Amino acid sequence: MVLTLQEAQISFTYTVVSCPQECQACLQNHRYNAVLSDYRLPGFTAYQVLEWLQASGQEIPLILITGTLGEEAAVACIKAGMTDYVLKERLFRLPMALQRSLQEFALRRQQRENTARLQQQAQREATINRMIQAMRETLVLSEMMQTVADLLHDALAVSRCVVFTLASPTQELSCHCYVSQATADRQAFLSGQRHGDPGQQWSLISNPLRSQAKPVVLTPTTASSSEPIDRVLRAWSVQSMLVVPLIYQQTVLGEITLHQCDRPREWTADDIDLVQTVADQGAIAIHQANLFQQVQQQARREQVLNQISHTLNSSLDPEHILEKMVQLTGECFEVDRVILFSLDEDFRTLNEWRVNESVASLRDLQVPMAEWSKMLDPNSPFWCEGVFHAPNYPALLPTAPATQAFLQAGTRSVLRVPIFIHGKLFGGLSLQMVHTFRTFTSEEIDLLRRLADEMAIALYNARSYEQLEQLVRDRTKELEQEKWLSDAANRAKSEFLTHMSHELRTPLTGILGFTSLLSKQIFGPLNDKQLQYVNGIASCGQHLLDLINDLLDLSKIEAGKEDLVLEPISLQDLCESCISLIDEIAQARGLKTSWSLATQIETFTADKRRLKQILFNLLANAVKFTEEGSVRLHVHQQGEFLHFDVIDTGIGIAPEDIGKLFQSFQQLDGGLDRKYEGTGLGLTLARKLAQLHGGDITVTSELGQGSCFSCILPIRPIGLDTASPPS
Repeated sequence: MVLTLQEAQISFTYTVVSCPQECQACLQNHRYNAVLSDYRLPGFTAYQVLEWLQASGQEIPLILITGTLGEEAAVACIKAGMTDYVLKERLFRLPMALQRSLQEFALRRQQRENTARLQQQAQREATINRMIQAMRETLVLSEMMQTVADLLHDALAVSRCVVFTLASPTQELSCHCYVSQATADRQAFLSGQRHGDPGQQWSLISNPLRSQAKPVVLTPTTASSSEPIDRVLRAWSVQSMLVVPLIYQQTVLGEITLHQCDRPREWTADDIDLVQTVADQGAIAIHQANLFQQVQQQARREQVLNQISHTLNSSLDPEHILEKMVQLTGECFEVDRVILFSLDEDFRTLNEWRVNESVASLRDLQVPMAEWSKMLDPNSPFWCEGVFHAPNYPALLPTAPATQAFLQAGTRSVLRVPIFIHGKLFGGLSLQMVHTFRTFTSEEIDLLRRLADEMAIALYNARSYEQLEQLVRDRTKELEQEKWLSDAANRAKSEFLTHMSHELRTPLTGILGFTSLLSKQIFGPLNDKQLQYVNGIASCGQHLLDLINDLLDLSKIEAGKEDLVLEPISLQDLCESCISLIDEIAQARGLKTSWSLATQIETFTADKRRLKQILFNLLANAVKFTEEGSVRLHVHQQGEFLHFDVIDTGIGIAPEDIGKLFQSFQQLDGGLDRKYEGTGLGLTLARKLAQLHGGDITVTSELGQGSCFSCILPIRPIGLDTASPPS
């Protein structure tokens, strides 16, 4: 066999065994690439060799070398687990069989490694996904970090997983500690009974590593150069520790530490990548949780402000306002005592709130202003900075007369802000701690200032209530008188216009009738000059009749006497009819006219005569003010409304003139030498008719480019759950 393999130029080393004990010892103590065995050996067989090979855990080929072997015996050997067999008379096949077996086993090992790698990758991704999902399910920081510690402990099979988070990025010595639930000594670790305070121990590790901002592996050997780190590792009984910082936008928010206490451990690249990915997501989650906490704090402050504002605005009783104000303030800030005081001839307590009866009362406190002269000094911090803050009040001025009353009442910490009413110092609002010392934050100081501002407004309003009430009564009476006069004038105007319109229409109808007869030359021919004059009379009369009709319609609408006659209208017929009314005039001016429908609605309920009047006014105006180009009617639906858009390429309207369009008798070209004729009532009447339908008319225009007047009407007519027209 050796010669055959050497002749095939295969480089190898080998061991020859001739007894069972030697065979077992070699397989247990050495690693091989293949085993070549005869079928029958002295004292044992190839089957026993196969058993010892499998027991050794080596996954290598076993090739049987035999003299004669029947087909059934060969099949039995292969089924038992032997890789191949070679007959001694065909020993030249051994190199090929060996190489084939080695390649086959190498491929198997590679497939198993790939499968294991894929399973490990899938497991790691599943772990990451579970952690990310757990962090997304809550914005409570403690729940998120505890979940991270527990999942990392299980995923990496460590002795202990500890997550440290800074209480604030600026407070490096103040932190929160989260230890995995599966840690054997979890309670002892958290309490510091066996290992010392975990936060203090962590600061010894974190501070030296803060500048690296990357994963670090620590062992007693690597930590020997740093005495604090070495002391912590020994205190925590750690043989190998992986430290991964929690960093968001270059700010360290904490660290994840994995402890292996039972044995030394080599942290693989996959282990570090997994923890680094979790740390990145954890840092984002911490940042989001901090933002959520800030929003909640702001919401709580705003809620308190709203409650106080509601209380102050719901009553004008000063005593009730003061009592409720100090109560809500005390509950919001969780202090022991709140005092609202005034500064006039003396320092006097107006109202007081106490957390319980054990807190001494200062309700009847009244101190001469001579002892509080510094508070009235415009250069004092109480005036200039708008706050007096004494976290340790007894150490401030322990012998000053002004402080004796507060010290005797057990006051330890004070936060006081002034209340100004119209620039004059009225008094102040004071928060006091009795049982403990307290340093108030800048946010709390700002909130107390806002509350003082609310109080100043409420006090001023309460004081001014009677004057304001009388002023309101007087003004209401004046407005009612003015409204009565205005309504009377409007009624008189409408009645006058209605009466005069009827009086003028009667003779005007006769004039138009006679001019019609003359123009038809029924009673004899007219020369050209006479016919020209007759047509001029008819044109002027018709213009005057249109003006009278518009005035009559306008007065009826304003008087509330105009009733709509609702009926189904074909949109196509309506568009064709309206365009035909102005088509001849438009063609005479060289303008193109068109209409289009962009809605699935075929019929529409409205007052047909009034709707045609609206559209004709808009189309006629478009033709009048368009020198060249086109006039187009476009109908489309928007929500519950139909838009009738009249679009022209005319002279356009300046932005400052759009507000004048819908005023009666207003024309933008209003001089004596004006170019365009008109009464100034068309758009006013059209808009009022649209509003009578529950709609409106809007306009968009650009000077020199054209205009678009939109008549917006509800699809369901008035009285049938019509929505408000869009602005």
